[in-house]
Amino acid sequence: MSIFKKYLKGWQFRDTTPSLTAGDELDVFVAESNSDGNGHVYIGDTHLIVEGAGPTTVEKRVRVRVTEFDETDATGRGEFLEIVGESSYTS
Repeated sequence: MSIFKKYLKGWQFRDTTPSLTAGDELDVFVAESNSDGNGHVYIGDTHLIVEGAGPTTVEKRVRVRVTEFDETDATGRGEFLEIVGESSYTS
């Protein structure tokens, strides 16, 4: 095995549009919330609308269960499960 192959062993490229399936649970940060109580999560180019993630979850790390996902558009919906952490940017 060459030194180059040893150096790169185990490396893989991340995709900007991850493939998600209904039932997947993710820990993500809520970027924003709208007036109907849904939060918006962005994972690379993927956009999830999270039902029940209201204004109190913005900039917090939350656990979300994916309820539907369209791979073609990299969009989907999920349900808020719980807050699991704080952002390092909030005081």
